Amino acid sequence: GICHCSWPAHRPSRRKGSALPANRASADPRQRRGTSPRPPAMLQTVARLLLQDDDGAVMDDVVDVSDLHNNTLPYVFSDDQTMSTVDWFYFSVWIVVDLLNMLMSINITRAIFYRFRERPKRKQAQAKGPHDPVSVIVPCYLPNEKHIIHSTIDWICSHVHYEGEVTLHVVYNTQRSMPAEEERLHNIHGKWHGALSRRVFVHKCEQSSSKAENLNFVVGNILLPEVERYVAIFDADHHPDPDCLSTLMGHLLLNDLDCVQGSTYIRNRRWADHAPRRPADAPPAGCGCCGAWCRSVYDFVSQVVGWGLANFIDAEFFVTYFVWMPAIELIGRTGFFGGSVALWKYRSLAQSSFSTAVQTEDIDYSARAVLAKTRIRFCPEAKSGELSPANLRAFWRQRQRWAIGWDQVSIRYFHSISAAGLNCREKAGLYYVFPGRWIACSVGIVAGIIHPIIAAVYAGYPWGPYLNAALIYGFSFYILSTTMTFFQMVYHHPVRDWPFIIIFYFAGPIYVMWQAVLVSTSLCRIVSGRDSGWVVTKRAGGDVSDLVVPGGTPKLGPRTPTGEKTMQMDGIALSRFMSPTREDSVASRLDEAEFDAPPPKAANNGFLASGNGSSKYSQML
Repeated sequence: GICHCSWPAHRPSRRKGSALPANRASADPRQRRGTSPRPPAMLQTVARLLLQDDDGAVMDDVVDVSDLHNNTLPYVFSDDQTMSTVDWFYFSVWIVVDLLNMLMSINITRAIFYRFRERPKRKQAQAKGPHDPVSVIVPCYLPNEKHIIHSTIDWICSHVHYEGEVTLHVVYNTQRSMPAEEERLHNIHGKWHGALSRRVFVHKCEQSSSKAENLNFVVGNILLPEVERYVAIFDADHHPDPDCLSTLMGHLLLNDLDCVQGSTYIRNRRWADHAPRRPADAPPAGCGCCGAWCRSVYDFVSQVVGWGLANFIDAEFFVTYFVWMPAIELIGRTGFFGGSVALWKYRSLAQSSFSTAVQTEDIDYSARAVLAKTRIRFCPEAKSGELSPANLRAFWRQRQRWAIGWDQVSIRYFHSISAAGLNCREKAGLYYVFPGRWIACSVGIVAGIIHPIIAAVYAGYPWGPYLNAALIYGFSFYILSTTMTFFQMVYHHPVRDWPFIIIFYFAGPIYVMWQAVLVSTSLCRIVSGRDSGWVVTKRAGGDVSDLVVPGGTPKLGPRTPTGEKTMQMDGIALSRFMSPTREDSVASRLDEAEFDAPPPKAANNGFLASGNGSSKYSQML
């Protein structure tokens, strides 16, 4: 087979009805090694139609259709029961693909079974308690998240239920002075807030430039080891489900864990959530009618892209958190901390600090925690909604940062895994989770891209018993994982979300190519030393700066609650604006809420800045 891997030279034609050449007529298949099979019926039909004369008869002096096909395909695979070198190589690749496919499919099924079996026990643990106090940390970066942080504060204090006491700590950093927004945060500091009457503390982390430094400041300087027992972490754009915190606690208590990681979905998936947000009287781009038409087309395309991107990411999150991650947990015998929607035991969280030298401080922390035998598990039923990236550029930057962070951790701890005090299965699981990503990506390219191309080119090719068995074996496990995925989809999602999940799942080759581009770009940036720096992800629905007409009085467009188009507001009031049909915008109820009088010790406290935060928080308690 290998010796015939070349394009054949001109071959003599034969007329219709003439005998085959001697080398073609041999009955011994071993003497015909390297010849390609006859083309499929469709290709023969098309070729004959192209070779007909005016009377409809096939011309006799043309090359035989099989010869025409032979001149089109290289002699790579053998067409008999004897395996060529290429056949054996391709068969070996498919053995690896089948093993990984079998590993994931079986563990996807196991994970679903274990979760359903554990569900009533988890609910009993939630109801039984103990319901110890929980401190919720929400890191925030200003000015990027100034328009969404107040909505998150209001949501956690009004909608997230938990039988025990919940204290909210908002820690923020900013690279420039923002007196108006900081004053607004100062007004809710140390007070009881929301329908559930929860205490809110605001901490400004001086000299911070990252989420890692914000978390280190609160965990190390603000929270008191003798008081704290459990710590939950949510990002500034997250709106946890009402039962999210209690579900995390039930899972942690039931399995005696150090950390429980929940799941994330996109909460701004509606078409209206991505409508253009500019004043109705804003001047159109361009000139005259053409400018207005171009602006309308641009707004429509932007809305389509934003809506499609949000639903695509939501489908990806569902498959990731409900299908892949629980299976990976069973393979590696551990989960990992995802940076948000997580509940920690305080003493386990305080054993180490978050690194500022990597792009994903949460994955780096997870790797060190797992190597130290910290018990981390997934609980997809504890869900929280976040905002999608504002546009394709923000989406690319976010995913590029994630890919670089994962690769940095995989390279950094490659040798540490083998030297850790873990058993062989745990080490193998960590290698599968971290550097194994590269192998999984390569396998995905072979199974999702290369093989479909080869199967299309060599349509009708008799692969032989070994290759056929490998292909059927792999396809059977793919059917199993697909069935389990759709079962999860039907159980957890409404019918309106099914089309996007189905499209995402069967667009696997495109997703594999996307992941390959991310990994390749990430490794290139790491090798070239361009893996530093951090870009904050701009979120859809979080920026209302375009509502202000340059050089004019701030006005609201047609998305106001009352429909008025000329509602006069100052800059601060404008940033507090909320449309009642938009969950992801800023909660104006914060401006009208009546807070309970704080205790005397907390009445005169200001912001908790670096250096004196711990003493002030002690006085408040």
